[in-house]
Amino acid sequence: MHDSFFTYNLTRPYPFRWFTPVTIIGGIIIAILVSFFNYASTGYELVQQPSSDPNATIVDPSSYGGIHFPSYFTASSRATCASTTLAPNALIFTQNNAIPYTLTSVWRTKDDGSRLNLGSLVYHNNMLQDCNVSRISIDVLGKYTMNQQIRAASPVGLSVDAFVTCSVLIDTPERVQRPTYFEIKGNYKLIGPEVKPFLSRNKTSSTSLWWGESMLYMYWLVTAKAYIDSAEDTEAGKSQTYNAAITLRRKDSTDNGTGEETMSDDFFTTECYVESSFCGTNVTSELADLSKAKEKWHPYPKIWSRVNLLGKAMYFTVLADLGRNDSTVPNMLTHPNLLANLTTNLTSEVQWWSSARAAAKSKNESFAPHWDADDGLAQKTFDSNQTPQPSLGAAPAFMSTNYICQVPRAKAPGTMFFTILVADLVLLQSFWAVFRLVIDTVSQRKDPRLIYCAGCIEKETYTGSMELMGRGGVQLDSRTSLAVW
Repeated sequence: MHDSFFTYNLTRPYPFRWFTPVTIIGGIIIAILVSFFNYASTGYELVQQPSSDPNATIVDPSSYGGIHFPSYFTASSRATCASTTLAPNALIFTQNNAIPYTLTSVWRTKDDGSRLNLGSLVYHNNMLQDCNVSRISIDVLGKYTMNQQIRAASPVGLSVDAFVTCSVLIDTPERVQRPTYFEIKGNYKLIGPEVKPFLSRNKTSSTSLWWGESMLYMYWLVTAKAYIDSAEDTEAGKSQTYNAAITLRRKDSTDNGTGEETMSDDFFTTECYVESSFCGTNVTSELADLSKAKEKWHPYPKIWSRVNLLGKAMYFTVLADLGRNDSTVPNMLTHPNLLANLTTNLTSEVQWWSSARAAAKSKNESFAPHWDADDGLAQKTFDSNQTPQPSLGAAPAFMSTNYICQVPRAKAPGTMFFTILVADLVLLQSFWAVFRLVIDTVSQRKDPRLIYCAGCIEKETYTGSMELMGRGGVQLDSRTSLAVW
C-alpha cells in the first residue's frame, strides 16, 4: 500500500454525557457574540464627509445606526477628522457667525523667547484663548477710496477694523500642547441696505451680540452723518473728498480693568488724520470740546463722542464674539449696568436720525447715508431694571470652518453578509480548536486511554480477556472472538 505525505486523524466520540448539549448551546452563544463583534468591526466602511463640528461627528452614534458600540470594537472603522489649515488672509468666522475676520499672521514662541513665524494655522476646533483687542481702526472713505456700491449710497463710508491677538493650544509632534498665537482683523462696514455685515443674529440666544450689532449699526450711521455735517463747510465737504484715519487704543494697558474704566469717555487714546490736518491731542474728551472747534488741531469736535461709542461697540462686540466676558477688562455687553451705560445715548441718536431723515424728505433733499435704522435691532437704551433680565454673556468661541472627516457607513447587505460569514467561520474554527485542545488535554491527563482509537481499545480488551482465560485453564479455539469467565 502506498503511503501519502499527508495524513488524517482517527477520531472517536467523547465519552461525556454533558459534552453534546454544552457544545451546542455554547456554540450558539459564541456564534452570536462573534457575529456581533464582526458586525461592529467589519460591517462598516469609512467614507469622506465634510463637517463643521468634528467633536460631534466623532462621537455621533447615528453613523452606526444609533448603536453605541464599545470603541475597541470599532477601532478599524472609527470616525476621524483631519485638522484644517488656515493660511494668512483667510476669511473666518466664529461659531456665532457675527463679525468676519481675516487671519493676518501666525507664530509660536520658541524656548529662548524668540518668535517663530508660521506660514499657516493648523486648527482642529480648538477653543480660542487669551483674545485681546490691540487697537480699533476707523477709516473714513471718501469717493476716491470706497467702492461704487457704497459711493452710490453715501458720500462717506466707514470701515471699522479691530486687530486682535489670540492663542490656541496645538498638539506638537512630541504630543505636548503648546500655544500657537495668531492675529486676526475683524471688520464691520455697511455696504448696502440688502447686505448685512453679521451673518446671523439671535436676540434670545445671543443677546449680547444683538446689542453689539445694534450699537455698531446705529453709530456707523450717525458717525458717518456727523462727519458729513462737520465737513460740509470745508473744501473737502464741497468736493466730497472726505478721508480720515482714526486709531483707538485702550488707554490703560493693565490686565485688571474695572467697570469705571470702560464707562470713561477717555477709555481710548485717539490718533487721527483728517483730510489735510491731524489731531493735536490723543485725549478723546479734549477732541470733543466744542469750545475748540475752530482750532486746526481739534478737527470736527462733533464727531468724537460718536467715534468713541462706535469704537467701544466694536471693541466689546469683538470680545463677545470671541468668547471673552471679563478678560483684561469687563465686557460692557455682558453686564447689565455697563450695557445700560454704553447705550445711554441710543434712544436720542435714533430720534436724531429719524428727524434728520424726515427733514430731508420734506425738503426733497438727498439724505446720505440713506440706510434705514429700523432693521430689527435695538432702538432704545437698555433697561438694566427690566424683568426678567435678558441672558447676557459670551460663550467660549471656536472658529467656524469645515473639516474633512472619515465616518463609518454600513456596507451593502450582500457585502456585509459575506464579510461577517467569512469572519465568523475563521473565529468559530479557532474557538473550536482551542476548546477541543483544552478538553483533550484535561481528559487525557485523567485517562490516558482516551487517546486510543476504538479498535485499539477493543483489541486491548480482547487480549486481556485471552490472558485471563488462559490462566484459568480455559481453552479457546481460533474461531472464538470473545470469552466470558
